[in-house]
Amino acid sequence: MARSARFSDRRACDAHGLPETPFSASFDTRDTKAVEQAALLFLDEGIAAVPMTRVAHAAGVGVATLYRHFATKADLAVRAATLLWYRFNLEVNDLVISEAFRDMSGLEMLDALTSAYRNEYLENPRFVAFIDELDRMLLTERVDQSALACYDAQIDSFYFVFEEAYRSGRTDGSIRRDVDFRLFYRSVAHALLGVAQKLSRGELIPSDDFSLASNELHLIADMAVTYLGGTGSGDCKRGDPDD
Repeated sequence: MARSARFSDRRACDAHGLPETPFSASFDTRDTKAVEQAALLFLDEGIAAVPMTRVAHAAGVGVATLYRHFATKADLAVRAATLLWYRFNLEVNDLVISEAFRDMSGLEMLDALTSAYRNEYLENPRFVAFIDELDRMLLTERVDQSALACYDAQIDSFYFVFEEAYRSGRTDGSIRRDVDFRLFYRSVAHALLGVAQKLSRGELIPSDDFSLASNELHLIADMAVTYLGGTGSGDCKRGDPDD
């Protein structure tokens, strides 16, 4: 299976928001190479199918060295996921720093951001499948808490951009003012990724019918933006992000 060029390509980030690397300065070159090789292997074959010996060989280090730096495969998988989310977010970053984005209304910004995540999920199903497998692994495996915190921060690295777009929309009048934005953000983020993960698993029962699978993600994004524009039901009224 061909690798996703988008996620195997290393790119330097600009100064807008993302750091140059998702890892701390304590990460040495061998650590980074091991994570990069693990990410490629896990994307291609899945986490369960790749033994640590193969990661060590691909990274050019001994197995004992690999285990010294990453106590378990779950720890390594979380680091790999952190790197992949970082590269995923680089694609969104390209949108955020564009002049066209800065000229949008708040609602248009949120529409563009939501659409960007939707499109990235559709274009990178193996990334989605990898995250799905990692989620299930985290239910049963213990993981280094600092690694998990880094992973969590990477997933949410663009929350502040979404929130600023929401505030801009309240100011320019394009977005309704009676929205609990944290609840909105979590609901839409979970819905988009959750449906994308289900689609990545394939049809399990006849009624799944994924013949128009991409339309499901399009509809979720459209419903979210329509709600913010003031034509939704209003059932999620809870106040603003500062409450």
